[in-house]
Amino acid sequence: MLNALIAVAVATWFTVAYPVLRRRLETHLPSGGAPLFWPLALTVVFAFMPLVFTVPREDGNAVLEQGLTASNLVTIVLTGLTAFYLVVKVAADRRVLLLPFAMPYLPFTLMILVNGMSAAWSIVPTYTLYRTAELAVFTLSSILIFDRPDIRHRLADILAMVTLAWLAAVTPEILQSLASGIVFSSAKNNMMPLVCALLGFAAWFGPPNRRRGRYLVLAAIGFVVAGSAASTGALIGVGPALMIASRRPGIRVAGIVLALVSIALFLFLMVGLSSFPALLDALSVILQKPRVELANATGRGQFWPTFIAATQDRLLGSGFSAADRFVQLLIPTTELADELGRDAVFITSSHNMFLSAWAGTGIIGLSFAIMTLIEPIRFAARTDRGTRRIVACLILMLALNGLTTPGLFQDWNVNVLAYVAVLATARAARREAEAGRREIAAPLPSPRGTGRAWPAA
Repeated sequence: MLNALIAVAVATWFTVAYPVLRRRLETHLPSGGAPLFWPLALTVVFAFMPLVFTVPREDGNAVLEQGLTASNLVTIVLTGLTAFYLVVKVAADRRVLLLPFAMPYLPFTLMILVNGMSAAWSIVPTYTLYRTAELAVFTLSSILIFDRPDIRHRLADILAMVTLAWLAAVTPEILQSLASGIVFSSAKNNMMPLVCALLGFAAWFGPPNRRRGRYLVLAAIGFVVAGSAASTGALIGVGPALMIASRRPGIRVAGIVLALVSIALFLFLMVGLSSFPALLDALSVILQKPRVELANATGRGQFWPTFIAATQDRLLGSGFSAADRFVQLLIPTTELADELGRDAVFITSSHNMFLSAWAGTGIIGLSFAIMTLIEPIRFAARTDRGTRRIVACLILMLALNGLTTPGLFQDWNVNVLAYVAVLATARAARREAEAGRREIAAPLPSPRGTGRAWPAA
């Protein structure tokens, strides 16, 4: 009965209360245009610091039992420094705090607020509060990076700087892999392919850029270096995304149908690729991956049922990020070991952004997962063709790649950075389009002596 009441309450909230709340909370601010250096530097250092300095754990619950490592402390310090920078910005101009409540940022902002509320029933409240604060801090920092009037012209430039910073951080790993004959995924990173893909979309579909050729090459290099099988497979979403970006209703509907087919095909190949030995062999050679890794989606097909079983009775989740990180608290360790082997006991992520949303905040999280993917495409529908294509391509690739990564719903990562970049681009393009329509609709001064306005062109 309680679960039924929760389901009805959540459905009512999203269908009745959410639209009203969105209208009341939405702000209509001009683009920020904050100085770029500090938010970009702090965010990039935070994003890539674990690639050059991290203290590995062998136990999934070690942070609870043994305390923080040196790399954990560095991460907290970086979060604190970024928070201090934001406090200084807010003290100088309080409108900075209102930026996350502008569309299309607002749904993601509301999701962060719900994440914080989930600390009330989290299995590890302190961890949920910290992860929520970290997500809020670096989401606002990302907004300050990209929310500027000329972002459509600068998007590729900023993404190129992020990509180059990442390549610099992983250069030793790349050189080691190349020495072993590994090119594809020579510095495997399940998150960076989305940033590199967005760089390519911005260079190709965005306004003319004299560095377009170089950016396309950089995007391709970054995608190959970071590439995982899932990120490469997510490229099948580009075709449907271009159709969804069309202004013709028939083509849009066909694009939506193809997008759903692409998602179904993606899932089928993840769990059923072993049924096609020839395709499995070909992909193993092309992607330079062991056949067994591709055949079982790196163990996800085995882990997901156990993860779902551990969370199925918690309709409001077990706390943002906490259920992913400490799934061992939801299901006996011996049961995990019996089902999946000793190594699986220390898995600290569901490796699926929809399962992460479910584990964190239950059906509320799943609803936000869908909303935060659909809202940007709807918002961008009234922008120019290039922006519509950039938004649709990134969002659909994010949805596909998110089937194997935490995506937007376990912590802050460079997927969130790419997501905010797309939202900022759509916001700037929408403002330009609306300003253009107002200018066309405005009556021209009437000729002297006629008393009537010139007809609109």
